[in-house]
Amino acid sequence: MAIELHIFMQDSRVPNREIWQKAIDQLGFPAVLVASLDVRNDTGFSPTSFRGKSTGFEFYLEPAADILDSYTHIAPRVGSRDQCATFRWGGDMMECGAAIAAAAALAHVADGIYFYPDDDIIYDAAEAVTATRRDLQEI
Repeated sequence: MAIELHIFMQDSRVPNREIWQKAIDQLGFPAVLVASLDVRNDTGFSPTSFRGKSTGFEFYLEPAADILDSYTHIAPRVGSRDQCATFRWGGDMMECGAAIAAAAALAHVADGIYFYPDDDIIYDAAEAVTATRRDLQEI
């Protein structure tokens, strides 16, 4: 079963890999994005390390409207954020840890809105970082 979460952000706030990785590091999250990651153009599986071990998750950057078609109830909270980064992984906890760490850091650096549709959880960037710190303690 695939699990997804989404980060909604303004197109002008989409960072490059270096800025995103710096945010991950500054937040103290144990994830490293692949050095060759092209945030705007790469899609599909993105190799990542989590706690020093190789893992990864699927990553897609797409227009926010494509995702909001399925979740219209969150549109007011998303506001004018016109891009959506989707993170997808299977049941592996290393994949989960890498994905949620990367997603929370992306929300932090891009003033994004974090949405986990399985539980209908929506966080602002600060809430996403706090929740991720808590969740990573359990992985």
